[in-house]
Amino acid sequence: MSKRKNRKFKGWLIAGAVVLVLGLIGYQIMQNANKRMIDNMKTFVIEPGTIVLEALASGKITSADTSEVTFNGTFRRATVNLGDMVVKNDKIGEYLNNMGQLIAIRANRDGLITQVATAVQPMFVISNPDQFQLEIQITERDIYKIEIGQGATIYVGAINQSFIGEVIQKSSLGNTVGDFTTYTVTIGFDHKDAPIYLGMSGSGRIVLETFENIAVVPVEALITSEGKRYLLSADWLDNSNLPQSDFYIPVTTGVADIYDIEVIGDGLIGKTIIILPDRSNNFPFFQGSRQ
Repeated sequence: MSKRKNRKFKGWLIAGAVVLVLGLIGYQIMQNANKRMIDNMKTFVIEPGTIVLEALASGKITSADTSEVTFNGTFRRATVNLGDMVVKNDKIGEYLNNMGQLIAIRANRDGLITQVATAVQPMFVISNPDQFQLEIQITERDIYKIEIGQGATIYVGAINQSFIGEVIQKSSLGNTVGDFTTYTVTIGFDHKDAPIYLGMSGSGRIVLETFENIAVVPVEALITSEGKRYLLSADWLDNSNLPQSDFYIPVTTGVADIYDIEVIGDGLIGKTIIILPDRSNNFPFFQGSRQ
């Protein structure tokens, strides 16, 4: 019996030693991971900054200079195709007048045929292929912030070039699909001999509002915990054995763009905060979640 008890005691002793060793190894791994994560942390000093809110939308490049060719009679046929270049007085089609006479339809200017008449839509459109505009759709939330003559930037991806333009027209009638309404905004621009063609795709960027002298931090600096938002004070780096929550700075948030966000709170300007590493949520010693 004594030998059996000794073997049992030794077994428990070995098991306890294994648990202790594994615990020490786990603790050391955690400490090393903690140190690596702290070493990878970035600090950020909150200073007054600026956030610019913009409307960005894509659309098609059309001609900024077009003319309609109409006629009174019954359309018979077109003698041009979409995309043909014509000069003034070229024959572009035929129609029958009220006397039954066949009359030639002639171009009223030089340009590019961008619409061919049909029996249903009896009108030709001739466009200047060297004067361009971009038509984009702006949401009902932003349309009232845009004014005629306001500056804009246009980017044409096909040629990887940007151009400066201005708003030359905005629609007063919305285009509604379901519960979503947009308004057509037209931006005129000088293409400066760039190889642009009608129908190319482009994107327009229009500044809506500018907020200056506000406390701004990177979006990734925000921590969300129990439905509230915080920043983490850099003082925690000198007290990393304590919970991070002891060093939370409560904030509310304001305007934001893709990268930065306005934070509102007491005495934020000049404070140094921590931006947690991207994988912080995978480690238990990081409390809360990155926003």
